[in-house]
Amino acid sequence: MWSLQSQLFTLCIALSCVTSAAGLIHVSGYEGREVNVSCRYGEGYESYEKYLCKNDCGSDDVLITTTETKKNKYSIYDDKKKRVFTTTISDLSLKDAGKYWCGVTRNGKDIYTEVKLEVVQG
Repeated sequence: MWSLQSQLFTLCIALSCVTSAAGLIHVSGYEGREVNVSCRYGEGYESYEKYLCKNDCGSDDVLITTTETKKNKYSIYDDKKKRVFTTTISDLSLKDAGKYWCGVTRNGKDIYTEVKLEVVQG
């Protein structure tokens, strides 16, 4: 029989997997144009900060947050009624291709959704 400690540890691991990768979004766009990355979030998170980050999502990897509407080639809009925030990446280049994360800031572990961006040479 499992000890209570083992059961709690297993539950924490299971919950961590669920909240850290809520899905995968595939997006593609043409070089020199713009692309929209739309990310859904759950009920109750309407007032929380959202963001888009690249690579491992460290503090230096955050590209834009909903506390700023435009930053460099990125702009972001949070539709709180539909519970979707959309980041627009303009003037796409081939180096923009790769892995991104949509994030929702919350106490404890943030909620992430993985995004794969493909840039087609134009």
